[in-house]
Amino acid sequence: MTRLRTSSFAAAIALIGSATFAGTELETALNNGGERLTADQISELLIGNTVTAISGDKTFRFFYDPSNVVTGELTNGGWEGTGSFAITDADNICVSMAADKGRFRCLTVVRDGEILRKFDKNGKMTFELVDFEPSTGL
Repeated sequence: MTRLRTSSFAAAIALIGSATFAGTELETALNNGGERLTADQISELLIGNTVTAISGDKTFRFFYDPSNVVTGELTNGGWEGTGSFAITDADNICVSMAADKGRFRCLTVVRDGEILRKFDKNGKMTFELVDFEPSTGL
């Protein structure tokens, strides 16, 4: 019986350990040569531009106004919103849309060659940024 408990305990530790070493999508991107963008690089890419972003099977457009207002829309309709954004000294972009009721969600931006992606606080990829157009709004 002791041997069975020891084996079960060892198996449980092995499972926990493998999850710990698996890493997040952000860690994988960085380990595969991705570059975390700085606040200055994020500002240059986003502010004053309309950005096309893909999340799953949905395509969005966001305009990042120099006054720290962000407007967004789902390209095939069904959603549009306005909120605030801030680019932090910790090299994140933080966004609060009206539905967030004042809560900011901070994201890390990583460049992997020509591909740019945003990752949430848990290291999960949220958006792939595919196009940047100088603009005055949506």
